Amino acid sequence: MKPTIKDIAQRANVSTATVSRILSNKKQSYRPETATKVKAIAKELGYKKNLAAAELAAHSSKLIAVILNNTQTNFADDIIAAIQAATDQAGYQMFILYAGNHDSRLLNQAISVALERHVAGILLVATTLDKEAAHTLQESNTPCRLISVYDEADPRYTGFKFTSSNNEEIGYLATNYLIERGHFRIGLAGIDRSSTGKQRLHGYQRAMTEHGLIPRMDWVEYGDYSFGPQQNMLKILMNKELDAIITASDMVAVGMIKEAHLLDLDIPKDLSFISIDGTFLCDITIPTITSVTQDFYQMGTIAVRGLLNDEDSQFIPVHITPRNSVRILTTKSLKH
Repeated sequence: MKPTIKDIAQRANVSTATVSRILSNKKQSYRPETATKVKAIAKELGYKKNLAAAELAAHSSKLIAVILNNTQTNFADDIIAAIQAATDQAGYQMFILYAGNHDSRLLNQAISVALERHVAGILLVATTLDKEAAHTLQESNTPCRLISVYDEADPRYTGFKFTSSNNEEIGYLATNYLIERGHFRIGLAGIDRSSTGKQRLHGYQRAMTEHGLIPRMDWVEYGDYSFGPQQNMLKILMNKELDAIITASDMVAVGMIKEAHLLDLDIPKDLSFISIDGTFLCDITIPTITSVTQDFYQMGTIAVRGLLNDEDSQFIPVHITPRNSVRILTTKSLKH
């Protein structure tokens, strides 16, 4: 069998993407000693490549890779639709690589596949980067952009531009909306311990503190943003005698409202809900769900533009969409 780049990568103990870059003579994307080692192994194995095809792909690629690494909720639907429309309008094509649900192995595999295709750029949707993934992307020198995730305090994300909502603002707006309507015992349900969860928690804590309320950690129940069985989570929070709950996603909200009905709770008479995301799910439940609404379609559109034009990171504005899941307990603190 003819040797492949994978064979060379295994012998050199580097990624297939690095081998591809070296053999395509990409500059400033690898160390000289690494290039020397890889080329020597390629020669030893008798590796031959189609130089004409490689040069064509490297210099005229119209492919955008979209890597999806979080499938627990439905938020990505509009992002993908927007990316499809925007890439088509710009004369590019997109293809999607599924990398599981925060699966590090599948993520690194997807990145390698994308780089082997000599793509013009990579869009990473809600992707949590580990050290290997971050290193491979930085080393490749391929334009890439994070969508709906960011962490300016984490060194793994250094140098990566993003298009996202401001998660701390989301947590703050949701909490403030409830407080202004007379809710003071407010729970937060379904966030995870990733940067996104931490940012939303900080926003929640900031709003509570600004209103002289204590942001108690026993009012916070962690999850994974999914629908899942929420009854135990809801029972735990109801034992805290809360009057409102912020859910980390619409999927969590739908699950908790279903369980609230099974527990004979009247929403919003017994308990108010506000959800984060604002997708179509908020309009098909009984009652409909008030939300902090993210513009996922705009997020996808601007992400493509930012990738192709190397624009700076950008936050997409969010807003409150009032529906029927929040009860007004008092109007004294409402702002006019």
